[in-house]
Amino acid sequence: MPIETKRYMILLEGNEYPIIMPNIYSTEKFEKEFTYSGSDLGATYTPENYNVPEGSYSTDPYNGAVRVSEMKQMVKTLHDNQISVIMDVVYNHVYSASDFCVNQIVPGYFSRVNEDGTYSNGSDCGNDTASERSMVRKYIVDSVKYWADEYHIDGFRFDLVGLIDTETINEVVTEVHKTHPDVIFYGEGWTMDTAVTKDGYKMTTQPNSTDVP
Repeated sequence: MPIETKRYMILLEGNEYPIIMPNIYSTEKFEKEFTYSGSDLGATYTPENYNVPEGSYSTDPYNGAVRVSEMKQMVKTLHDNQISVIMDVVYNHVYSASDFCVNQIVPGYFSRVNEDGTYSNGSDCGNDTASERSMVRKYIVDSVKYWADEYHIDGFRFDLVGLIDTETINEVVTEVHKTHPDVIFYGEGWTMDTAVTKDGYKMTTQPNSTDVP
């Protein structure tokens, strides 16, 4: 069943919980002038700004208000059709660690760094997010709350959640459930090699599944 609000379109085949991926502004996709092809699917996994709807799905990607309004229209249309919405979120790495806004302000703070000064790369995407640092955790928690509050997202699927520590995930779930108790969470709990910057933290992997809701 096609449901369309301008160019934000999702094809549904009896799926009560479609997964959408327009949440992260992607330089790679932007530079392709908002064209899409099968080989372009990975572009949404190159996050640059976590709190901006992806422009390639919008009728006017250079107008931020249009991006926002059209995505909200899409979610409302799905809800009006008794369809809940899950957003795929990629907090485990960024498009370019050296260019990412937080690392520009405090070099190396947002990303894990190896002893030799290179970026940890358990994600195989060039860098890993240092979720164990307090302000990085706050950024992730605030971002997920923003999408739940502002866009009424019904669930979040965390890409490579095995690179994010359990304390961060527990805080995300706790804070979101304070106002949205029915929001669901799940993720890819693979065990990956990453240079955690603090001792005493566990990653949200399958072996540690009892440490998270």
